[in-house]
Amino acid sequence: ESPTDSSVCSLPCMPSLTICTLTVALCISGGFQQGYIASVLNQPYIYIEHFINDTIHERLGVRPSENALNIIWSSLNIMFPIASIAGQFLAAWSCRRFGRKGTALLSCLLYVPGTLLSSLAEPARSFELLFIGRILWSLANGLNSVNATVWIVECAPPSIRGGMAAMQEFSMAVGSLLCQSLGLPFSTPSLWPFIFLPNLPLVLLAVGLFCMVPDSPTSILEREGDMDKARDALARYYGVAVDSQMIEDELSPNKKKTKIEQSTDNKGISWIFNPFGLEDDKMRVIQQAAWLGVMVKIAYVFTGARCLRSYSTFVLHYLSHYTLEAATLGSWIISLIRIPSTLIPVFFVDRIGRRPLIIFSLIVTLFSLGLLITSIMVGETMQLASFISFAVLLLVNAAGLGSVSRFYAAELVPRSLLLEAVSILAGLEAFTKIVVEFAFFPVANVIGVYSLLIFVVPSFIFLIAIWALCPETSGRNVYQVLNDIANRKNLKVSFTP
Repeated sequence: ESPTDSSVCSLPCMPSLTICTLTVALCISGGFQQGYIASVLNQPYIYIEHFINDTIHERLGVRPSENALNIIWSSLNIMFPIASIAGQFLAAWSCRRFGRKGTALLSCLLYVPGTLLSSLAEPARSFELLFIGRILWSLANGLNSVNATVWIVECAPPSIRGGMAAMQEFSMAVGSLLCQSLGLPFSTPSLWPFIFLPNLPLVLLAVGLFCMVPDSPTSILEREGDMDKARDALARYYGVAVDSQMIEDELSPNKKKTKIEQSTDNKGISWIFNPFGLEDDKMRVIQQAAWLGVMVKIAYVFTGARCLRSYSTFVLHYLSHYTLEAATLGSWIISLIRIPSTLIPVFFVDRIGRRPLIIFSLIVTLFSLGLLITSIMVGETMQLASFISFAVLLLVNAAGLGSVSRFYAAELVPRSLLLEAVSILAGLEAFTKIVVEFAFFPVANVIGVYSLLIFVVPSFIFLIAIWALCPETSGRNVYQVLNDIANRKNLKVSFTP
């Protein structure tokens, strides 16, 4: 599955140009787009609400109630995770059919009409175009989120795999910051439609970069069965000679499938959802590994960091009672500070490890949520404390759980199961996100600060579960990780390449 320890040590100190090019392209088409989509409605939300209100009045002669507007606004927001789920489930089929490279190019092309339709909604006096554009944009991002995780895990050298994968969180922070920065001048009744358009040049840049790199060696073997071409592609990504032993070590498991992999092929991916019908101990270990991956993903959703980041202006303005101008500026400041915080895992996740970053960020999350709730309840005398605790909540998750959750699940399952597992588990995460984000906005409008309690109890439960069950994956191949899980379950099985 991965090179031996001696092979890892013999890898070049500097990443190859090819893996750097791939990482940048995946960041632009994946994490950056996710950050931009998540933030694009945040700052001009009042003017977009007014546009929706006015459009309905122009057509029907009546204005929707405040509750109806809240439902429409929440529905527009959750188009992102809903369409992302569709894209994530389509990703496995698309990657098999078109390859990792073809899927990346296809999704980039979907970004273009998604962006343009969103921008044309106001001049066309059709708020429905916002929904259609957001669906296309999010569908493409769902495809790319799975594709980016799988492609980088398949191609990045093990010694820098975590850092390369963590770049997705950094690029998401950049996308969010750019969008928030544009939101300052574009948050007006006439200029808000233009906030969607700056995305287009970056999409074209990503297309150009994808054309410069080879497809994933695993994808080449799946679609063409050409071992020489796959070996050449992996050598370019690793920055080593084609005849290097580490290339052989990495590709050798693809030459024939193990009994476990043959068994999962016969059953499809449904075995993940069968808690009692697995008789083979090895299958039970792989199943638990897959669910540990999704647990970490869902734990990030229930920290509230992702949801509250999408509503950051609302949280500061409506809950913490900052003026709209101060809330907009505060949201931008948090996005700016978030950039360096996302670089922490890029440089240190392969040194510190995944578990310490996850556990530390969950502990700080609980303290931050407690202080945020307390300071909002006290009132204006603790307004600064509410801003600081809110900022810490978002920043610590950007540096820890939010970044690691992007690729941790992909390090827990064998390579032959990677694509389907990542696709399904990403879809489960997105479904959880839909429930949380759809519920938060109308609930917060009704019960105010008490709506934040929905993040406190789950975060505590996930902290205990992750502490007890999740293995360390840094610097280890998947067979070593699975052996660790088997030991924790007291099962006398052993995984070998």
